[in-house]
Amino acid sequence: MSKPVKLGNNGRVDMNGPSTKNLFAMYDKIPAQQCASFRDPTEGLWSDTQLSEMFFSKQNIQILQNGIRAGVYERSNGQYVIGPQDCDSLKIIMRSVFLQHAANQNRNIAGQVVELNKIVLDYCIYQVYGEAQGYMKYLRDVSSLAVPIAHPVMEQGQSKELILKPWF
Repeated sequence: MSKPVKLGNNGRVDMNGPSTKNLFAMYDKIPAQQCASFRDPTEGLWSDTQLSEMFFSKQNIQILQNGIRAGVYERSNGQYVIGPQDCDSLKIIMRSVFLQHAANQNRNIAGQVVELNKIVLDYCIYQVYGEAQGYMKYLRDVSSLAVPIAHPVMEQGQSKELILKPWF
C-alpha cells in the first residue's frame, strides 16, 4: 500500500524553508538603500515651492514608508510585515500625485501635505497588499507539486452498461 503524499515541500524549489540570509551572511553591508530627498521633482513644469519642498523631503518620504508598512500590516490583520519599499517607485508615485492633486496654495502647507500623503498611502497600500498576497500564493505554488486527479471510481449502483443491439 502506498503512503499518502505530503503536501508540504514537494515542489521544484523549497521556498518555505529557512531564509538563506540567516544561513549565509554573504550579502553586502553597505547602506546603499538609503532614501534621499527628491531633487527638482517639478523641474521643467513648475518652480519649487514650499509645498513641493516639504512634500518631497526625506522626512516625508520616511513618513510615507512607515505609513505603507503600517497600512499593509493593518489591512492584512497582522499577517504581512513588509520592509521599506523602493524609493524610486515611491518618488514616481509621489510626483504623479503631486502633479495631479496639489492645490499649490501658500497657506496651510501642512494640511496640503497631509492630503497628498493620504492619496499616496491609499494607492500604495492597496498595491503593496495585493502584491504581498500574490507573492505568498507564488511561494505556496512553487513549493508544492500539483496534486493529480484521482482515478475514476465505478459506481456499484444501477449500472448503465451499454448493450450491443443486434441491428448494429
